[in-house]
Amino acid sequence: MAASPGLSRRAVWRLLAAAATAPVLPAAARGQPARTLNVLVIGAGLSGLGAARALHDAGHRVTVLEARTRTGGRLHTIDFRGQRLDMGGAWIHGPEGNPLTPLADQAGIRRMPTYDSRTIMFDADGRQLTEAETTAIFDTVGRLIAHDSPYAYRGARDVSLAEAVPLLDPTTRATPYDQRVAAWLSSYVAGYAGGDAAEVSAQGWFGGEGEIPEENHLLAQGYNAITDLLARGLDIKLRQVVRAVRLAGDGVVVATADQAYFADRVVVTLPLGVLKRGDVAFDPPLPAAHQGAIARIGNGLLNKIVLAFPRPFWPVETQYLRSLSSTPDNVAPEIISLQPHLNVPVLVALVGGSAAQRIEMLPDAAQVDLVMGALRRMFGNGIPRPVDSRVTRWSRDIYARGAYSFLPVGASIEDHRALARPVAGRIFLAGEAATAEAPSYAHGALLGGRRAAREIMAG
Repeated sequence: MAASPGLSRRAVWRLLAAAATAPVLPAAARGQPARTLNVLVIGAGLSGLGAARALHDAGHRVTVLEARTRTGGRLHTIDFRGQRLDMGGAWIHGPEGNPLTPLADQAGIRRMPTYDSRTIMFDADGRQLTEAETTAIFDTVGRLIAHDSPYAYRGARDVSLAEAVPLLDPTTRATPYDQRVAAWLSSYVAGYAGGDAAEVSAQGWFGGEGEIPEENHLLAQGYNAITDLLARGLDIKLRQVVRAVRLAGDGVVVATADQAYFADRVVVTLPLGVLKRGDVAFDPPLPAAHQGAIARIGNGLLNKIVLAFPRPFWPVETQYLRSLSSTPDNVAPEIISLQPHLNVPVLVALVGGSAAQRIEMLPDAAQVDLVMGALRRMFGNGIPRPVDSRVTRWSRDIYARGAYSFLPVGASIEDHRALARPVAGRIFLAGEAATAEAPSYAHGALLGGRRAAREIMAG
């Protein structure tokens, strides 16, 4: 929902000023019961669709405004060589008790469990690590992400995760191998958080409840099967690039590049990166607590480099290929194999944090070559060339400007709570950053959207 060059901001405010004198509800709707609300939802991602679905099913009039030519937002499933492939969010994390699980089942999606234990790992020179070496690394991962982690930081002054846990800082390690392990562990953090261990808050990292689940599910038909299910029967207007949101009378007015929409309430599910850039103006400006939260919460990045091959050259039962690196930007800290799940020779490299930021500046072919170099070190120079590839650049997507949020040093879960608070009883914020329930996760986005719908209906 980023800014469009089609209309100046001054023109938008003129449009909104004129619109403010118009009735909030169209004439035909004024006879409806007072509890029936006219609600706009900005964004047709998981959070916006979750809010719209709940409001629509409760009998309210809902219009969803989406800047893209498709629904789903940062959940983007594409057709790739006969398969549905998620280029954005891909997992249901901890399916037991996750609100996405019944939706996946209702949509008829086959859920595919993935396990870190089904990993083969390599050193930077291509040597496959021994089972003992791999086990030691993942024992460290387990301790790092456990709710009762022995590395937990409880200091009064917040510091980075790398400072709190020296195992994540290669400069603290004595041997080259231990330095590479530390760099890989830091890459693991970057892939999980979207931000580097040197910037992630130690208090925030260790301050959550519970631990990362052992089992996570990929979706055979892709996440958009869930968003399509939620979108069914809703009034969704595509190519509606929102420029401004204004309180007007007892309601709100939302301006796109060439149109004004009037409503009693609005649910804003703009990604954090869009809010940070100020691509959508608010009149009056968002309260200071919201602006402070937007400034403090980190805007993380995770990108994918997808390679399809004529045949698998790696063990077909392996779910992850992981590699240490002697270079600063590891393009292959984590590679998912779709072979055991979908019986297709497709590998998906995940790169997070500042490494993803730097690598995404390269052309597609250069990114593919970097991953191929890592694969050749693992399996030799005789491996086949890929027959197809795809690359994501989520920080350069003007309607996302990043992947998902994280807590950097100085931020806390209170910032997520602040961002989620309603404004003037008419503007309700949601999304993976505007929730204190599993922020940064897809199910957190859904829960945030449903929470916003409940707040509207309770008001």
